[in-house]
Amino acid sequence: MTILKKGLFLLLSAGLVIGIITCSTPQRMTVYDTESTCSVVYPNLNRSTPPAELQVNFPTPELEIYKADRKPVTTRFSSFDKQHVRSKDPLLFSSGNTMIIDFKEIGDEEYAFPLPGGKVISSYGGRRRHSGVDIKTRANDTIVSAFDGIVRMAAPYAAYGKVIVVRHYNGLETVYSHNSRNLVKAGDTVQAGQPIGLTGRTGRATTEHLHFEIRINGEHINPTLFFDFGKCDLYKKSFACIRKGGKITVAAVDRFPYQQNYLSYYY
Repeated sequence: MTILKKGLFLLLSAGLVIGIITCSTPQRMTVYDTESTCSVVYPNLNRSTPPAELQVNFPTPELEIYKADRKPVTTRFSSFDKQHVRSKDPLLFSSGNTMIIDFKEIGDEEYAFPLPGGKVISSYGGRRRHSGVDIKTRANDTIVSAFDGIVRMAAPYAAYGKVIVVRHYNGLETVYSHNSRNLVKAGDTVQAGQPIGLTGRTGRATTEHLHFEIRINGEHINPTLFFDFGKCDLYKKSFACIRKGGKITVAAVDRFPYQQNYLSYYY
């Protein structure tokens, strides 16, 4: 083979090899999906990018459960506390001279009328300066605690006869007297509606009945501010209790705006 023919042969072979390599290499192309704004660059394949989905699961908020208004109260009682109806609580007004008692959303299981079905035979105040309300049903009827609390006193006491004093976590104390029998003792924890005594006529009493008092920091308060004695029910309101000197003044008030998340406030 002559040199010219060899050169021509090599040139043709090289061209053939280059052509084969060029034809076998995939070409880069861009494909557009007419139904989507997404596009993808991919060798020789008609494939669209699936639309992305963002899914966020927010937790379902839990409903706020109302809890009965509870205040810091003294629950360890001295000998004096266990022997006298009138006793002050040093914690009750420790943050100021105003205290809020909130019964607006109190549950039915969180309070009880002290003598179910009872009828008032003697009201608060008047000429006798009566310190409570006398309620009558029948002898040895069941007396129940008005709210949750702890028994501060359960003993005979002068004209009160057999008396029970319960200190409640809402800032009140309730007094139940002339009992024929006390079913609890000092230091016992009681629940609203729990039996604590039986009606009688011990002490200075002319008939079997319950003498019922409400006290704040030792001072007796008109029970009709809190209880509807005609309906044997509690007034579901908010009350401002103001201490001035040795006196306590109580008035029903609307709930303050900042009481939405907590139920008591001290000035």
